[in-house]
Amino acid sequence: MELNLKAAFFWPTNSTIVRSMQFSAKNYLQRAAFRVLWHASPHRAIERAMRLMLTPPRHAFSDAELLALEEASLLPIPLISGRLIAWRWGRAADPAVVLVHGWGGRGTQLRGFIAPLLAQGFSVVAFDAPGHGMTGGPESSLPHIQQALDAVLDHLGSVHAIIGHSVGGAVAAGALARRPALGCAVLIAPPASLAASSRRIAERLAWPEPLRAAMQRRIEYRFGVNWSEFEAERASGEQALLVIHDREDREVPLSEGRRHAINWPRARLLATRGLGHRRLLEDPAVIKAAAEFIAGARS
Repeated sequence: MELNLKAAFFWPTNSTIVRSMQFSAKNYLQRAAFRVLWHASPHRAIERAMRLMLTPPRHAFSDAELLALEEASLLPIPLISGRLIAWRWGRAADPAVVLVHGWGGRGTQLRGFIAPLLAQGFSVVAFDAPGHGMTGGPESSLPHIQQALDAVLDHLGSVHAIIGHSVGGAVAAGALARRPALGCAVLIAPPASLAASSRRIAERLAWPEPLRAAMQRRIEYRFGVNWSEFEAERASGEQALLVIHDREDREVPLSEGRRHAINWPRARLLATRGLGHRRLLEDPAVIKAAAEFIAGARS
């Protein structure tokens, strides 16, 4: 079922890897450098492409984000690779909703959802994935974020719902499929294919397809995971699912959110207009729809 929501404009919160690939003098030089390097030393070009794909952009926390953290309890969570920084709002005894940010983001990017969820009787947990925010680290990837979410879910024990944005939405879908005890999830602008996402990045950087494909194979070998495992159709379940995606999203097309919705028997697609990829996280109508959906799934 697809719904339409006319949404207002809000300022963008953060950039992702695709957003940062806008054409500019720096981008032109980067494109030229990859072309030269690919012809001169394919091995070095592949290594540089890998570093780019595994290095999320970093940004300073805004005053609004820091203010939101003052109202939370710090929740350090152990990881094999170190420690994950997470926070909890509300009472530990209340059903938990976990927020999962996207590439180059932070848990506090989804702070707009906290107050409405608390008002519905939930507690809220957010975290900074490896390579992001206060958790930090030299690199990240979809498997890194997936491992982090699994660690949070294992630590909490009982979780009612997940809200995930962008790559975090794709990770949330996988977690929902693997954990039938989870009640529901809201996916906001979720990519449906890791390979397709890499092709969009490669197109903006004018990488030849052999370079992109070699980079993909190298990363697959390193993590021992085939990218075909991250296609939307590989994750499905019986829980309720809400997919929210903007028709004018230039980073992850609406068709990818629709793939997630089609794949889940109990899914709905809420299509907005004029919010792009990030302003969804600040829109009151989107936040209200997500909170009410999660509360409705509980009842």
